[in-house]
Amino acid sequence: MSEVLNTSFLGDTLYKVQDQVDSKVMIDVDHVTMVFNIASEKLNSLKEYAIALARHELRFKEFHALEDVSFQVKKGDVFGILGTNGSGKSTMLKVVAGVLTPTKGSCTVNGKIAPLIELGAGFDMDLTARENVFLNGALLGYPKKFIEDHFDEIVEFAEVEEFLDMPLKNYSSGMVARIAFAIATAVVPEILIVDEVLSVGDFMFQQKCERRIQDLIKNHGVTVLIVSHNNDQIERLCNKAIWIEKGHTRMIGPAKDVCSAYRVVGGRGGTPDAEHKIIDVMNLPLDDAAEYYQALDNDNRYSTAVNMADAYIGDQKIMELVASDEPGDCFLATSLAGHLDAVLLSSPHEDLPLIAKQTIKRIVPEQVLLFGDQYALFPKVESSVKKLNVESTYRFDCGNRADMAHAVYEYGKEHGGDWGSTAVVAFKEAQAGLVTLLPYIYSNNVPVFFADDNDETNKRTIDAVSGNFERVIVVEQGRELPQLLLEGLDACGAQIVKLENEDALALNKITNEWIEAQRTEAGLEPVDKLILCTPYQPIDAFVAGPYAAAINALIVMEDPGILDSTSATLKYIEDRAGGIDDLVFLGGKSRFSNDDRKVLTKKMLEVRGMLNENGLVEDEDSRTEDEPESPNDSPEKPQGE
Repeated sequence: MSEVLNTSFLGDTLYKVQDQVDSKVMIDVDHVTMVFNIASEKLNSLKEYAIALARHELRFKEFHALEDVSFQVKKGDVFGILGTNGSGKSTMLKVVAGVLTPTKGSCTVNGKIAPLIELGAGFDMDLTARENVFLNGALLGYPKKFIEDHFDEIVEFAEVEEFLDMPLKNYSSGMVARIAFAIATAVVPEILIVDEVLSVGDFMFQQKCERRIQDLIKNHGVTVLIVSHNNDQIERLCNKAIWIEKGHTRMIGPAKDVCSAYRVVGGRGGTPDAEHKIIDVMNLPLDDAAEYYQALDNDNRYSTAVNMADAYIGDQKIMELVASDEPGDCFLATSLAGHLDAVLLSSPHEDLPLIAKQTIKRIVPEQVLLFGDQYALFPKVESSVKKLNVESTYRFDCGNRADMAHAVYEYGKEHGGDWGSTAVVAFKEAQAGLVTLLPYIYSNNVPVFFADDNDETNKRTIDAVSGNFERVIVVEQGRELPQLLLEGLDACGAQIVKLENEDALALNKITNEWIEAQRTEAGLEPVDKLILCTPYQPIDAFVAGPYAAAINALIVMEDPGILDSTSATLKYIEDRAGGIDDLVFLGGKSRFSNDDRKVLTKKMLEVRGMLNENGLVEDEDSRTEDEPESPNDSPEKPQGE
């Protein structure tokens, strides 16, 4: 057995694939380029076409569907092809199947092919299923005798016994695909070419199709070339894979490694520099990163809120309930929770969730505050709370969030005394800046005021701020505060701090840098944890302020779909010189996949001196003098200024 180095990501050799030297090459794709001509102008008739041709004015644009692609598939391989839509995957399969002849290069196939590329091609929808079985079999080159011998097997696999004599036009698209798949796999080929056919039919039939292909692989030694958008499927079925992007080879190697790289950087926008930095971190060896990070991806957002509250629940006598999809209410609730030392939980609009009921029973609060009118939290929510023997409830029922902000501010003064020295003023839509500020707002007794298009409301905000606060933080995200409000704030005598940017990720960075500067000025310990959320609907983060304050964390927004965003987070971790000892990911795998989490965790471990190119460094004494020590695992809750 010898090692064969394959072409790999960005021209650098990253992976080694072991092959038997004497393994038969079943498919040899050698520097294949496929160019299509696209008409550069619209011709509306054959006459116009003939005239343009005669005048030599017929112009075409060249589209390179594939550009110098090479790979080999050996006997017994299950070889996967990955790539975004339009990257050339299906074109590559058609070249292998002989449907297309490459413009340059060659493709040599050694063996009988069964191509599952376009299921159902050639079906006559007016004929019955029985008739179409024979028709489609003939188009695939099967003798009539072969179809007769395998007819019952085909019908049984397709599960259409009761509908054989029904015209195919009365079938659902899934049932048609079942018949087509059953016919195409009736023969045992030497090479099976599969293009997205494992998604046919319902879930149970998809599993059945996959089992059929696995049987061909394991029991008949069939070589398989497969295209699928399901990375997990490619990783599960294939031993090797190639990633093609915009016609170019991006990476070849073990399916596990190619799929992992594709999940993290495939099809995502960004600069080559950001891509290189991410790949460098990906190459650090760490099989299982899960034990080194936290993922708050509970069954639902309400259990996530309880999970976060458990980090700071003590002997609080007040609980707050808020609809977590109402960000303005969440920001105000966080502000008051810090002022009154309350526990913050979320609830659906319709009724109190079971986990919230259980938490109320456990804490036994004397009062529950509800944020939002009867449309934000239905009366049934309040009714459910009262049934839990809570002494009293209070609802902030202003439909206008700017008015609610004043109601919360006045309630806080009446029941919790004076607020701190800083206030926040923003439109409630400035979510990136406000989410980022939540730990600071909670820890520093900061009221939040919402700007409004109504001058009277804005004048009320100016009156509330004037003479009562030393500093006003103005948050602007793509929308400036009304001129009247800005002029009034400037005249109130307080220091004005503007945190502004149209881009959510940029505003998040600016705001966190400001928070860290304030902590340093106040002599507080640096944060040692990062809570990561996405900028699109960061719904779990809306109630994460008290939790972030309790565990000494900043809330960092990252968009895994943008390479430069991931690269910026890697740099953020690196710049803290080993001071970050935990990452907390908010939301399920649809927000951050396991591979997204693994990349950031690897960087954290590398910066802390716990991971290098050889793997984990578990012995503290094995570190060099220049490597940072691990930070305290039990930091104290940050205090206000």
